[in-house]
Amino acid sequence: MFDFVVIGGGPSGSYCTQRLAKRGFKVAQLEEHQSIGKPVECTGLVSRRVTSMVKTDSVVNKVHGANIYFPDGNHIRIGKEEETMVLERDRFDQDAAAMSIGNGAELMLNARVKDIRRQDRKMKITMRRDGNIEEVEALAVVGADGANSITRKVLFPDQRFRRIVSAYQIDGADRMEDQDNVNVFLGNKFSNGYFAWGTPAGDFSRIGTAGFGLTREKFNYLYKRYLNPNKISITGGPIPISFLRRPYGDGALLVGDAAGIVKPLSGGGIYTGMVSGEKAAITMERAYEKEDFSEGTLSLYNKLWKKELGAELKRDFRIQKLYSRITDTSFNIIGRKITTERMTHLINTIGDIDYPSRVVLKMLIRNPSIVRNVLFPRKEKNAERN
Repeated sequence: MFDFVVIGGGPSGSYCTQRLAKRGFKVAQLEEHQSIGKPVECTGLVSRRVTSMVKTDSVVNKVHGANIYFPDGNHIRIGKEEETMVLERDRFDQDAAAMSIGNGAELMLNARVKDIRRQDRKMKITMRRDGNIEEVEALAVVGADGANSITRKVLFPDQRFRRIVSAYQIDGADRMEDQDNVNVFLGNKFSNGYFAWGTPAGDFSRIGTAGFGLTREKFNYLYKRYLNPNKISITGGPIPISFLRRPYGDGALLVGDAAGIVKPLSGGGIYTGMVSGEKAAITMERAYEKEDFSEGTLSLYNKLWKKELGAELKRDFRIQKLYSRITDTSFNIIGRKITTERMTHLINTIGDIDYPSRVVLKMLIRNPSIVRNVLFPRKEKNAERN
């Protein structure tokens, strides 16, 4: 019998597990794969906030800026003195899990959850582990099992994401010449309503695109731009960019991608997932002290994570909905308006990878004419729509 079971071996699950185990609780962490961090499904760009939360040597590069390319080829470079880390994501996940184990948690690999049910004020988790059906019990569970969360499907069947993008990425065995800047590509050739990227990761390169609907055709266009780098691995999958209204219930919480606690403008979920994991641990400890794991008691979780992230994710979500409507023509107009010294300085001064809405709102205030091209995107003229 465990106090808590955390389902999922990613950073949000490991951080929650580590926080609970550190407080002396008996915690089991279940990971469906045979090793932590596989498959890799992330570009691995994070701020120092993340690397301050996990002791890790997984940083393979540090970038200081980004080149933003508009459909007409015009581009702007934004940069800051503060470094953005590029992680070897599988190693980072392993380091996060090691912190859990180091604090006394029990990690169960190759443990695929089949069913979860609440019975006699306990949570019973049925799993297939190493080919055998096993069952564990706990006072409560935390679902940290990603966008396709079995925890959500079983315990929160009425909860749906309002907005999801599909992502496709390769790791290439080619070193990018510019190791100090991420490349971001806007426009219809590269993405349906989102963006594409090329990230220098030391001796490797990460090239991908995300959007609404299938993105493989868009990726092929991007791939050719990078002269067909040698593929090492291919990953892809859904990214929820809208959080669930009620990621809590009797005996259960959802964190990270499982709850849609992801940055809508970038699709990044490491920082937000770890923050939600921390708040879930605090909530579970409070519930344990009260000996009450009811939905009402666990609703504290929503208040805690929203206090830190809620306003930002709501703003990002609204901005992203407008952004996804922008045409290539409007993108080019916006590009010409922000590639000025004054606007570049503003972006470089205020920009924050974890709180991007701050700079977007400042840009709109300083240059309100951009709003017209966001709210009323210009129609394409003599352009082939893909």
